[in-house]
Amino acid sequence: MSQRFDLGVHHFLRGEYDLAERAFRDVVRDEASDANAWAYFGICLTHLGRAREAEGALSRAVGLAPAHAEAWFHLGVARGMREEWASAALAYRRAAALAPDDLIAWHRLGVALAESGDEPGAAAAFERALVLSRDEPSGGALPPAAPPAAGDDHLEETGEREGSREAKSWLDLALSLLTLGEEEEAVAAYDRAYTLDPARASRSLFRPMLKLLTAVEGAGAPAPIAGAPAAPTPPEGPEARRPRSGSRRPEVR
Repeated sequence: MSQRFDLGVHHFLRGEYDLAERAFRDVVRDEASDANAWAYFGICLTHLGRAREAEGALSRAVGLAPAHAEAWFHLGVARGMREEWASAALAYRRAAALAPDDLIAWHRLGVALAESGDEPGAAAAFERALVLSRDEPSGGALPPAAPPAAGDDHLEETGEREGSREAKSWLDLALSLLTLGEEEEAVAAYDRAYTLDPARASRSLFRPMLKLLTAVEGAGAPAPIAGAPAAPTPPEGPEARRPRSGSRRPEVR
């Protein structure tokens, strides 16, 4: 049994999800109480775009191991692939509760809540994700919910739609923070959006708004943002010494 499980992990780490799925299917057929095998099996199915089967396997995993944060997260992924946003939010919320420092779980929770119409809940989840992102290297892209299989147009479209949805969420947060004067946090949110969908981020109002705000405040060059041209030379004179309203970083814990 251990050899088949290890073989499944081997294929999984190499991105050979079809082979990994077969190995884990054999494991769970003979060892139906193995929560980790059910979790791996379900995650492989999400990578293969088989969302309904994935949801069944991952539900078995969390039923056997209710504290399995990774299984809860991917259960949210499977439900999100089917656009069942309210139930996806429940799974992501559980994942975030079990792994409170998981940036991606919080952000996916925000996406699911926004899609299900809970704007206040989504804003709180995005804010938590942004707080956690300050402790991570900048410019890191969020992984797609279900990487598309090569040559499958439907799955490619699903992956692109998911990335565009997440990019919009980060852009909305960036614009909201900018209107509140939190420029540094706004730029961090914009950078996240840019890594997901550079074209959409570039077409947004964020850069023009940031440029206008900087010019009005006379604060010099803003923080660099992904894909942006070099900032203009800061103005000289008394106005150049005015502090930026967004230079502070609030303590949110």
